[in-house]
Amino acid sequence: MLIKPLKILIKGVLLLLLVLVLVGLILPQSYSVNKTIEINANIDAVKPLITDFNQWQKWSPWEKVDPSIRFTLGEPSSGLGAHQSWKGKWGYGEMIITSVSQNKVSFNILLNAEHIIRGTFNFSEQNGIVTLIFKINGQTTAPLISGYTAILSEYVLRNTVSLGLNNLKTVAQLSHSQRTMHSHDSQDSTSEN
Repeated sequence: MLIKPLKILIKGVLLLLLVLVLVGLILPQSYSVNKTIEINANIDAVKPLITDFNQWQKWSPWEKVDPSIRFTLGEPSSGLGAHQSWKGKWGYGEMIITSVSQNKVSFNILLNAEHIIRGTFNFSEQNGIVTLIFKINGQTTAPLISGYTAILSEYVLRNTVSLGLNNLKTVAQLSHSQRTMHSHDSQDSTSEN
């Protein structure tokens, strides 16, 4: 009596697993995240926070997302060719800045020695406001589950990038305000003499 329901249950579980594998194979293996933020500062206050990995600890959200993560800065640590690597509970990776121009910074990330991500920060400034457009594209390579991994990666990155860009905005605006105040203080002391 008990054997027949058990056989039905096993067949049902196997069928469900087969469906999950087939759906995983059909799902797209690539993902992308695009976010835009406006920052009340000039490009000179924003860009160094991105091109210098020494500055990332001021705004990057990854240490809050994964407290076990440990970053190692390479040489150079800023500008074209800047390199950093990390290890944490979710794996390891490395990032390199591949190009720097007046209005764009491009980078590549290699996760767990197999998962490649490419991204850009695009800047434009008008009337003291920087519009920063962040784009990231990746492709997963995990056999059978790449589609699911792509969905999860996009979800995690979408939320983490939003947090990071908001942190970047706060840090850049504070830095810009401090520079502006310092500049006004210097001008006032010069005019008094």
